[in-house]
Amino acid sequence: MNDPGAQRPGEPVPLDQRYQGADPIEWCGAAVYPMYAEALPAGTTALHLRALSVMAPEDVTGLGLGLSVHDGHVNLDGRSLAGVDIWYEALADGIDISVTADAPDALFTLTPVWVAESGTNQSWTGNYGVVVDLLPDGASTLWCSTGPGTPDFNELVVELTTGPAELAPLDTPADSPEPTSLGGPTEPSPPVISTEPTPHPAHLDPPTDVSFRPAAPPTPRRSADQGVGAALHDLGTAMHERGEHDSARALWTQAAQAGHTGAAYDLGALLLQQGERAAAEQWWKTAAHDDPRAAASLTALSELP
Repeated sequence: MNDPGAQRPGEPVPLDQRYQGADPIEWCGAAVYPMYAEALPAGTTALHLRALSVMAPEDVTGLGLGLSVHDGHVNLDGRSLAGVDIWYEALADGIDISVTADAPDALFTLTPVWVAESGTNQSWTGNYGVVVDLLPDGASTLWCSTGPGTPDFNELVVELTTGPAELAPLDTPADSPEPTSLGGPTEPSPPVISTEPTPHPAHLDPPTDVSFRPAAPPTPRRSADQGVGAALHDLGTAMHERGEHDSARALWTQAAQAGHTGAAYDLGALLLQQGERAAAEQWWKTAAHDDPRAAASLTALSELP
């Protein structure tokens, strides 16, 4: 008997079936990780997480990040926990969480978690993944895709910074308001922070069944042709080809801001199509010294009424 859920010939292989341990895979020119991993120094470290943007798909009614600590623990309400789920409602305002290393090889991981249309919490399945942008100031930007639908790394964008813990461990207020669902009402809604992390499909603490060779993703080189700018440009191009212009615009904007002139040109073309002539002209001026297409477009633009 045929399995109705089986993959059909010619269908793209979901990202979760392509991961080999914690190593990244290549997708549309970008390195996509199943999780972000960073080694912890001795003692207690403060993590600051802040959502920069959210574009939840229609069949996802809540999304966030699952935090796990290996050879260490999360400090929360006087308890020592292996991990927690941090939902968008907490990330939107920015949240500080302290984690403690219990061994020299301690590290923490972050991976997307989401509430499916059925109301169940999910992770580690489908087209989930993280594209990592390591910034010069030591911060990281995590571009996260949830599992449902096609990969879209604009669904949740989070800034992460780490440093020595200076404050007492995070206390969750007893009167925390219930979060607002992102895609419509969901029963039950996830709490702002869940102390029962979404389980791995194999019912394992996620990273115990994978090998962590790099303690953290390699630092991308920054130039017009390499690094995260090129990766985001390629991702934006893939989104644009699928007709997902809002996602393409967001990705190309980030790539252009990172100095990728090809992204600045493509962004200008998209903005002009959307009737934003002044913005298109601005990005073409930015790219014109390196991209002859942008210079030619500026000339053509000046001849328009």
